[in-house]
Amino acid sequence: MKRFHIPLAYKDNFGELFPARQTLASMYLLQLTEIPYLFVMDKPEGLFYVNAIALLVFSSYLQILVKGYFFLEFSTPRKMFYYMHPVYICWMALMLPILGIIEFSPLYHTIMTIYILLLFMGYLYMLDRQRHNVMDQVRDIDENEYSNDSDFPVKFAKSVKWLPLLLCVLLLVTFLLNLYTAKLIRDIIFIVVNVWFAVYTMNPHRNAKKLPVTLKKMTEDAVEPQSKYRLSEKYCKETEEKIFNLISDKKLYLEEHFSMNDLTDILHINKNYISEVIARSEYRSFYKLINTIRIKHACELLKKDNAAKLEMVAISSGFSSGSAFSQVFKRLMDITPKEYISQIHAE
Repeated sequence: MKRFHIPLAYKDNFGELFPARQTLASMYLLQLTEIPYLFVMDKPEGLFYVNAIALLVFSSYLQILVKGYFFLEFSTPRKMFYYMHPVYICWMALMLPILGIIEFSPLYHTIMTIYILLLFMGYLYMLDRQRHNVMDQVRDIDENEYSNDSDFPVKFAKSVKWLPLLLCVLLLVTFLLNLYTAKLIRDIIFIVVNVWFAVYTMNPHRNAKKLPVTLKKMTEDAVEPQSKYRLSEKYCKETEEKIFNLISDKKLYLEEHFSMNDLTDILHINKNYISEVIARSEYRSFYKLINTIRIKHACELLKKDNAAKLEMVAISSGFSSGSAFSQVFKRLMDITPKEYISQIHAE
């Protein structure tokens, strides 16, 4: 229905609400490949067939779905065919004992199991890399807007980041156990996930997310960033100095929830210009700019009193908590606050 019909309630923002609708519809249609199982349910080749098909179809197509949702890729049937042709080859091989062309022997079972597991591990590896890619880019988006991790909005990508891998692990366990009970439990879990996903995506009152477009744009920028710059080098240097001096002189970094919008309101400069200036600076992101200054401030406090409690130093430097301070300190300084204090004592 989502593939061919656009309800009026979604018409204005259908592309943002359902960026991968055709991909998702195709994944559900691919489950029709499990139909031959219904004719050989009482035979061992039937159970082996249905578990193998589920493992390969979902592990391969989950990545296509991730790319389709977050990057608007795999939009053509040709691309999907080239990506999934090993699955189609395996499907044809699995159909041979179902059709009675060859015998479901221990040798056949062993060869197909090895092939399926190798293919699955390849798809699982690519899916995990894709997940990291999505999360890295989502964090980059957050770091361009906020100075504290606690202020990062919870987006769809964050809430489901482990779901594809967990589903793949569930499919793998079911395939290795090769039991009717395990398949039944897997089917129930998949029904629950599918119902949840349908309720989420079909809700007409949820806000449209423009995350897929943003990620696609960031991917293009990463290929040829210089061609995307609009501001002159001179303007960037002058504005960067102006921003840094303003933040330092007025101690804006001490505000716990200081954001890019706050900086824009103070400077009265186009937000896109400020983003480009920061992106072209040594800091690369608003998050790193603010937290670099915060860390410098915290280091000065520790030098004055290296016996001070880290929680107090963190709060006094604009961090939301001691744990947040330690995380950012380690990330930017490559050492922990305690190791830094030890270095001060050594000097």
